[in-house]
Amino acid sequence: MRVLLFCLAGLLVCLQTADSHSLPQKDYDTDSSKHDITNPLNDISGNNSSSDPDNSRGMFNFGSTTFLVRYVTRDDNKVDKSIYAHKNGKAKKVLEDGIAVFDDFPKSRAYLGNKDGIYVYDTETEKLEKYGNLSDNVIGIVKENRSDDLYILTEDHVVYKVIEEGTKKVKVNEAEHAERIALDWDDNLYYIGANDQPYVVASDGAKKIEGLPANPTSVFISRPPIKIKHGAWFMSGKQPYIIYPNASSEPYVFNDQEKLEYEKRIRDLEVIFSQFNNQIEE
Repeated sequence: MRVLLFCLAGLLVCLQTADSHSLPQKDYDTDSSKHDITNPLNDISGNNSSSDPDNSRGMFNFGSTTFLVRYVTRDDNKVDKSIYAHKNGKAKKVLEDGIAVFDDFPKSRAYLGNKDGIYVYDTETEKLEKYGNLSDNVIGIVKENRSDDLYILTEDHVVYKVIEEGTKKVKVNEAEHAERIALDWDDNLYYIGANDQPYVVASDGAKKIEGLPANPTSVFISRPPIKIKHGAWFMSGKQPYIIYPNASSEPYVFNDQEKLEYEKRIRDLEVIFSQFNNQIEE
């Protein structure tokens, strides 16, 4: 039996297995495919804030709650997965059969997805409620910056826009065979499709992002953790890129301050993982 953890904390995702305390090693799969992500500057849900990037204090802004997903696998089959909320040194299981998390920081809520739809978790009151009436098996979830509308990715790799407080969904036909989804600050929709290639959804269909490696590795897509008004965040291996709504892209290089914030966040996550593992073992 193998235990696999990943931490969803704003725009970082870090993983470690039960028999390893080094960061990072990622073995993540939503459709039985394997991805090895060695850079923890990643996010499965894609976002950490619903505020304008110009109001951001720095690269990594987080609330007091960190979300973790715990996998238990046996013979390469997931036999259990649960979402935990870590706060003030304590981890609390908040949703079973869950994998998708969107932390709506600085608001005190997070949207969680599991096999029977969408839930909202209040990080202050620590209460969980069903959101809307959908019953899809949700493996990805993001929220618009300028509204309360959501986008979800289902287990069969279909993308829907969720409106009217979770009571109605509209299929996004342009996003075909999506593996992950993300929004930028302008609420443009991006997704990773076949062969780990990113696309942007435009009015005239999906457009493949140009200017990226022909064979990207350990890919990841999210809303940017840095202060930019346009474009999403794409990782290939250890190299981050900004990908734009016009389907272009450019590499991104961290400045010294961003590197310091990044390293501090890694240290913080190591403490969280240690606390979490100790509590699970107990």
